[in-house]
Amino acid sequence: MRILTLWIGLCWGCTSYEKTEVITFDTGGAPTDTQSSVPVDSGLDTSAPTVDGNAPVIQSCDAWCEEHTTGDTYWKWTLDCQVTDPDGLTNIWNGRFDVLRNNNLVDDGLVACETGTGICTTSFREDTDNILCAQATTYNFVAWIKDWDQHESAPYSVQGRQQ
Repeated sequence: MRILTLWIGLCWGCTSYEKTEVITFDTGGAPTDTQSSVPVDSGLDTSAPTVDGNAPVIQSCDAWCEEHTTGDTYWKWTLDCQVTDPDGLTNIWNGRFDVLRNNNLVDDGLVACETGTGICTTSFREDTDNILCAQATTYNFVAWIKDWDQHESAPYSVQGRQQ
């Protein structure tokens, strides 16, 4: 399967297109004709990705900030998610997250998953990313997890809290 995908990708990369059209999306997601670089008749799916039945499922997440007192003292954020996958826990790979405040993206990063456990987590210092613990409940964390087959979960959103 991977060889077939690679071969198709190589063939597709060699194909040239003469006419291009830009597709932009308004806040409602409706396509509009403006200038773009998506080839017309390219066969590319420009719609939002959908989650299939083979994707990991995030069962729960928690995002909290606490004072770290071992060694240097600082405020630390932790995002911790519990995940399953239809192909088993060993198929869960890694993920990503966004931090939103007032529906605006303020930060993003990666989530590491522990092999075979379904536990995916990340942490960072408050002062590194300027996501203040004193304002913990004003932040929403959105996580996505991928499996080794590159299926991505639906987004899971959780409000930050101070511990």
